[in-house]
Amino acid sequence: VEEIQGLLDSGVPAETLISYGLEYKFVTLYLLGQLSYGQMRERLAIAIHQFAKRQMTWFRGMERSGARIHWVEV
Repeated sequence: VEEIQGLLDSGVPAETLISYGLEYKFVTLYLLGQLSYGQMRERLAIAIHQFAKRQMTWFRGMERSGARIHWVEV
């Protein structure tokens, strides 16, 4: 939050920050007063989960096309 507040304070337009990525988007909206802190955290968590699901779908599609994916155990 402090990093993004610093960027806004230094003149980086909010629209630019919103286009950078999920964290920048939702924290910027919070700092602009468009989301509460709780809304920001909830929407960010949902967006990250959705993004991860899209990534897995993309990788599985690559596997179906014949690309070899080396999965790593967490």
